[in-house]
Amino acid sequence: MNPTSGYTRGLPRLHYRVQEPSHGGRPGQTFVLAHALGCDLSMWDELAGHLAQHGRVVLYDQRGHGASAAPPGPYTMAQLADDAAGLIDELRLGPVTWIGLSMGGMVGQELALRHPGRVRALALANTTSAYPEEARAGWAQRIAGIEAGGLEAIVDGALQRWFHEGFHAAHPEAVAHWRRRVLACDAAGYVACCHAIAGVDTTARLPRIAVPTLVIAGALDQGTPPEMAATIARAVPGARLVVLPGASHLSVLEQPVAFREALHDWLLAVPA
Repeated sequence: MNPTSGYTRGLPRLHYRVQEPSHGGRPGQTFVLAHALGCDLSMWDELAGHLAQHGRVVLYDQRGHGASAAPPGPYTMAQLADDAAGLIDELRLGPVTWIGLSMGGMVGQELALRHPGRVRALALANTTSAYPEEARAGWAQRIAGIEAGGLEAIVDGALQRWFHEGFHAAHPEAVAHWRRRVLACDAAGYVACCHAIAGVDTTARLPRIAVPTLVIAGALDQGTPPEMAATIARAVPGARLVVLPGASHLSVLEQPVAFREALHDWLLAVPA
């Protein structure tokens, strides 16, 4: 089936895309995929095609990104999680399997804590439950850089964290594509999301998450290293941790097959 696109009626207006199961039957489960800072729903295009073999797939642009609205900031992670809950409710998706990377993984944690009835399973990739003080200071510097010089001031540093040197050398066209994607962001919306990310703080509450949880890390990830993933996996009861070799921050793009296989193996163990 061809995907359908639309915008939520609730505010902020969020752009989304729904892909029904590729076999044409009723969805056995619904996946909602949430992208990283500076990206948009297209980050998930390849994975979405595979997941559609197993259920309905919903992709969306978070506020301040892609074709979604960018209301005045700063934002909080609670607001981003409430956006997600509103999308789930408006589209009548029922409890979903949430797959979020980086900022999308932070939103997923907060969603499962604030709106537990909306989540049946949780996959958190290349993300963290909190930043140490020095990292929060780094976010403040990034915000100041954007306010002084626009997204051009930070885009190349972001790309160095997103992809390792080998990927840069082997896939310059992909790196160039994502550079353009970052520069196409609404700068004020990007900054507003930076505030939300810098303030993420779920570590002490993670033991309250009561759904099957997968935590994926990239062995080469400098932004959210495996130690941060391990903190989440230790805190969430029964969580599974997978560290992908040869993956930096945007692991689903650098190692799509390994990412997909880790997700598939975990989904086999998730109760229907």
